[in-house]
Amino acid sequence: MDSILKVLSPFQLRPLDPLWSSDTTHPSPVPSHKDIRDFYLSDANSPLVPPPLISHSPFIPKPLIEHLMRRKKNSALGVKFVHQNLAHRPVDEITNMEGALHTFITPIIPRCEVVGDYRYSGGHGITRFGTTNNPNGEKVHIVRDVVLSASIHMDFEDSRVMLAVCKLDHREIQGEALDVEKWEVWPLEGKQNDTIRAEYDHALRRHMVFHLTKEHKLAARSAVQEPMTTEEAISYLESLILSKEAIGDKLISKYVKTFNDQVISLELLYNSAIQQAVNELSVLEAICPQGYVYTYNPASIFAYEIGSQTLNRLMIAALKRVSSTNTLKNLRIFAFNDYADPQALHLVKAALNSQPKVQVLSQSDLYQGPSGIYDIRKLEEAKGAKLVVHNNSDGFGQNIETEGMFGSLDGAIGASSSASGSLRRDRGDLMNFVF
Repeated sequence: MDSILKVLSPFQLRPLDPLWSSDTTHPSPVPSHKDIRDFYLSDANSPLVPPPLISHSPFIPKPLIEHLMRRKKNSALGVKFVHQNLAHRPVDEITNMEGALHTFITPIIPRCEVVGDYRYSGGHGITRFGTTNNPNGEKVHIVRDVVLSASIHMDFEDSRVMLAVCKLDHREIQGEALDVEKWEVWPLEGKQNDTIRAEYDHALRRHMVFHLTKEHKLAARSAVQEPMTTEEAISYLESLILSKEAIGDKLISKYVKTFNDQVISLELLYNSAIQQAVNELSVLEAICPQGYVYTYNPASIFAYEIGSQTLNRLMIAALKRVSSTNTLKNLRIFAFNDYADPQALHLVKAALNSQPKVQVLSQSDLYQGPSGIYDIRKLEEAKGAKLVVHNNSDGFGQNIETEGMFGSLDGAIGASSSASGSLRRDRGDLMNFVF
């Protein structure tokens, strides 16, 4: 699996803003009595609300990108594709395997205004910066500028998305690549037919299997006599991360039996995580020439069917692979939220061992200011850098645009920032920067 970052030329990117940093807050144009999400949704064409930069893997058909970016439903908390009567519009337009392919399409908002720093304290939320008077004497919200990565997390919320891609069936699954130059999204009517949709999704799954496994196939379950237990898989992944040797092909033909009695391919998931890291870091390196502080909040809901420890270690193993084949010259700090997985931090340090200038911290170390706001007074490496907020976005619903504050990280960010305007599904320039 290719782990080399993309080299993005200036003409591929929107004109970059003058160099800015996340060190300080500033007055926004949003009146204090107005909801920030509503304000930016209604002002989505403002220069303050740039369209996303969309980074995708080479095996993703171009028509699928626009389909996924524009056709999400309003909210998808706990819900994937739902078969509905066509007479009752709107109906779901994103099938489960289309949603799985969104894993390999990463929208990044190059400048996003937030009215507070994210925090989790018994629930998702933010610590607000408050209000101030602008030069005209009007009371407005105070904001911080950040980069928002609306990365789509591998979806293991239930068994219908990534688990359906990586699990072993009673027979071997032979991968088959689609012709991405000729492929088209199936019409809505076909997707509401269970038989047609099953055939369509199976073809998309075979496409992923082809590109995410070295032998272009998944073995039959009966061919794997002794899959690892979850505990063995976690230990094995940790040994690969901590080893001074490259991971190489050591995850080929490695399988784990999950608590739900499924046997899954670690190779396919590791390669998926590599693709995610390449898509995201390629853009961040290009748009943050003065440096960036990367924050990562591990998924909880999206890890349900596989376990967060396993998923975290797959992501960290992929980070090791990408780090070993690239110089992350603009990454200054990698901050991992380790409250639920305290053992992960030393694994991240090992994964980034080939990047000696990168400081690895617990995310809480960044938020030592009053009421837990971003404070870099003791972090020289962070000064002048952009703060990157990595979000675990949903491939089926535009939760950033619609969800309330306390439902998820998606909702907390969406309800308190300009992100909804940048990702607004009907904005005319939504697809202007795709690479």
